Amino acid sequence: MRYLVFASFLCFVMACKPTAKQPPLSPEHQKALASLQVMDGFKVELVAAEPLVQDPVAIEIDEQGRIYVVEMPGYPLDLAKSGKIKILQDTNADGYPDKSVVFADSLTLPTGIMRWKNGIIVTDAPDVWYLEDSNGDNHADIRRKMLTGFARSNPQHNLNSPVLGVDNWIYLAHESSITPFVYKKEFGDEGSEIRFADNANAPKLDKNANGRNVRFRPDSHEIEELSGETQYGQTFDPWGHHLLTSNANHLFHEVMAAQYVKRNPNLLVPDATQNIPDHGDAAEVYPTTENPNHQLLTDAGVITSSCGVTWYTGGAFGNQFKNVTFIAEPTHNLVHADVIRDNGASFVASRLLEKKEFLTSKDSWFRPVNFYVGPDGALYVIDYYRQNIEHPEWMSEEMVKSGTLYNGKDKGRIYRITPKNGLPMDWLGALKIGEWNNEKLIKNGLDNPNNWYRRTAQRLLLERKNADIIAPLKALMANAKNPEAKVQALWLLQNKVQLDQKTLQLALENSEAGLRENAIKVAEISGFYELLANKNLAKDPSAKVRYQLLCTLGNLQTPEAEAARLAILGQDVEDKWVGLAAISAATGRELELFELASQQFKAQPSEAKSTFFAYLGATIANAAQPESVKKLLAVVGKSDRQLNDWWKVATLTGITKLWQYKGATVAIAEAEKTQLLALLNQNKSPQLSLAALNLLEIVGLPQQINPTQIEEAKRWAVDVKMPDETRTAAVKLLALYNPKTYQKLLQNLTIQPETEAVRLVAFESLGKNNGAGACSFALKEWKKLSPKLKNEAIHLFMESPTQSRELLKAIDKQQISRSDLAWPQMVGLMNYYDTDVRKYARKVLAFNENRKVVVKQYEEVLNLKGQKTQGQKVFGQLCSSCHQMGNAGGLAFGPNLSSLRNRNAHSILTEILHPNNSIADGYDYYTLTYQNGKQIAGILRNETNSALTLRQLGGTETVIARADVRSLEKSPQSAMPNGFESSISKQQMADLIAYIKNQ
Repeated sequence: MRYLVFASFLCFVMACKPTAKQPPLSPEHQKALASLQVMDGFKVELVAAEPLVQDPVAIEIDEQGRIYVVEMPGYPLDLAKSGKIKILQDTNADGYPDKSVVFADSLTLPTGIMRWKNGIIVTDAPDVWYLEDSNGDNHADIRRKMLTGFARSNPQHNLNSPVLGVDNWIYLAHESSITPFVYKKEFGDEGSEIRFADNANAPKLDKNANGRNVRFRPDSHEIEELSGETQYGQTFDPWGHHLLTSNANHLFHEVMAAQYVKRNPNLLVPDATQNIPDHGDAAEVYPTTENPNHQLLTDAGVITSSCGVTWYTGGAFGNQFKNVTFIAEPTHNLVHADVIRDNGASFVASRLLEKKEFLTSKDSWFRPVNFYVGPDGALYVIDYYRQNIEHPEWMSEEMVKSGTLYNGKDKGRIYRITPKNGLPMDWLGALKIGEWNNEKLIKNGLDNPNNWYRRTAQRLLLERKNADIIAPLKALMANAKNPEAKVQALWLLQNKVQLDQKTLQLALENSEAGLRENAIKVAEISGFYELLANKNLAKDPSAKVRYQLLCTLGNLQTPEAEAARLAILGQDVEDKWVGLAAISAATGRELELFELASQQFKAQPSEAKSTFFAYLGATIANAAQPESVKKLLAVVGKSDRQLNDWWKVATLTGITKLWQYKGATVAIAEAEKTQLLALLNQNKSPQLSLAALNLLEIVGLPQQINPTQIEEAKRWAVDVKMPDETRTAAVKLLALYNPKTYQKLLQNLTIQPETEAVRLVAFESLGKNNGAGACSFALKEWKKLSPKLKNEAIHLFMESPTQSRELLKAIDKQQISRSDLAWPQMVGLMNYYDTDVRKYARKVLAFNENRKVVVKQYEEVLNLKGQKTQGQKVFGQLCSSCHQMGNAGGLAFGPNLSSLRNRNAHSILTEILHPNNSIADGYDYYTLTYQNGKQIAGILRNETNSALTLRQLGGTETVIARADVRSLEKSPQSAMPNGFESSISKQQMADLIAYIKNQ
């Protein structure tokens, strides 16, 4: 059935009078169309609906104009292979589909499709399939498994969306498996090695590709793990920049490619992607839904289910849409659009419309999940059309049992958005691109303002072996009307090993920055490095060109390349990605880079420069080359008359953070220790003194210390007239020098009514030298300790299983009140990595484990009048140590509670009191064991090819080399254990809910 509507943000969409080619509207579809509102200047048309299509999640249009539709009726729980691929046909030549045939069936949960050779590629975890109709009956009789090993996790997070990149690789959207807590049998698979199913000798990737995106080449059996991950959907701009999406993080960019992340194994890059929206990740949205259907974990009012990210490349919407991305937001029944602008090595994204969305619906069953830019330049919107879109893993039990999970399973729609004056729908089954000769494919296909033609022509030319393709491609490089066409022509020449130096030089000199950037990548792959190491290219006006050049020149070790790298770093050092790329490019020469940077950049401090020095210092230390570390410390130890200490502080801090978990990678000689100690004598800044002392705590003091310095420290430590920073440095020095001799002094400072900062550092020093002794002292003097000191003491108790048991024993005997434990500390004990401690904690801190009963007992809270101002205080006292509330402070350990504000009060109450009812995506609790046996626990914040970032209770983040990890185990329970009700009264709960809902 065909339907046409015009709409704007000022009025509801009204259906147009059907043309002679359109059948009558059904009442249901007329109502669905009338519910849509689209940006002014556009109109919406219904291309296909049930019964032609059901449960669509993706489409592809081939060179003949055939529409392939991926149908996934099995979502959310049905694994009975009900998935299908259909072909839509136009049998009456009116331009619109009126028939569908099943091209392939018996797929489990198919998620994506891409035309390839004579068939299609389909993603259906754990496999990537090639399906082909070899006899022309529109049914796939060839079914070949290409790749296998991907995790079959929650369907929202499975392998999906194959895309042919401009570089001729096929990209697969993919992310880490999601641990189910309810549907373990159905979705507990964690995957295996990713491998080619038809070639046992081909390269393989690690288990589930370490949760990274993947790219592969079927013919040559090449496969690579990328540096980023995405949930459902991925997109590229015309120049090959890779943009991704995931639930609330609706738009982020893979900035540093995997080969550069992995090039320097000692550089621990915590995250290779950049979140780019200037309006927040979980940005506010503006739905028009009349009766929204939000489930238990729906973060209403903000982006929470972003998917199908698509950079519009159709060329038919005007210049305003040249750099626009679309995001499907099915939970809120809308399509969000952003305008993308360059921002250094990455981008920044701003709303296309203020306080409006590109497309909305009044119908709560409207579920846009994906897009497709067609051969006509129109934007095709894939509407899954279901009553429920959330997975039952995160639904209330009552909702799961309601019988509505599959409501809408027999429905589904594909809409078409065009400018208001329309675009002809004249291509269905009528395209003949596959019959074009090479010259026409290049002239009319590659050199086309619509990327659908460029991508289709690229694929067809890639498959053809004709020699007559080369000359026209080189001619296009010189004469293309559309500069984007030159990128695909360049990569096709590279793929066919027909790229000459002259053609590449022309690309490097082109006025289009995107082409110059790709030319650098092609030069790297093809070995034309001699074209790159020149001063002019290093001064390119485009920050992205300079960034790519810096990354590429890391593979070239010549004086010219070194000069170009330093020139780019000097110009762009305020871009954190440039700093990381410079360190990656300096593999094996980090010390030289450090020496130059310490001269060039120390005059004007900045956050980006401090980050650069911290990473550079850590990278040098991680390389474990004694001579390099010695020289670095010598540079740091030099006297600086200008007192520019900030870069020294950053360097020492970077080394200290690495060695705190790894231990010193080299032995520090007496001379270097003396140099570090001398930084205290210089007394240039308290920050430098503390940075030096923190490192000396790890490597130890020199054996020979000037007695005058110790005597001076003794005086300063007890002199209440001295600044706190001076006293704390003195206390730390004494504790390091002779902890036994000064134990009594440290104890006295801990319990005397001194400045809180001095008391804390005194006790901290006691604990670092003798944890068990400090715990015994704290237990003996418990009543004399301030609340902050008690908190510090409890953290010390929790540093080892033995001390944790002593703490629990003291609580059990009521020597320490349970109320002295902050809620996060209870969380830590009840999730402790040691099994015995965990069991003991759950016994001593026993709570009613029947959470439904507890929630029922607290339901009277819903009838109390909560006070927002009091709730803010409750949040600060009980929640801020693990959560943030918008931008109002707190630590980002657990989810941001502002996302709950539009839920009903009962849902919020349930989430607080019954944390294992659901665990928000990305907040699983892990226990990590180092190779040396040491363990830490926390939230897995980020992953890259070389490192993991673990966020611990209290907000501390530790970046850990994958090589240093023995095991990483995911907890079967939420990081927030049961029992929060023991810390909060019912009135406080009412106040907290009021604050959450009204902040």
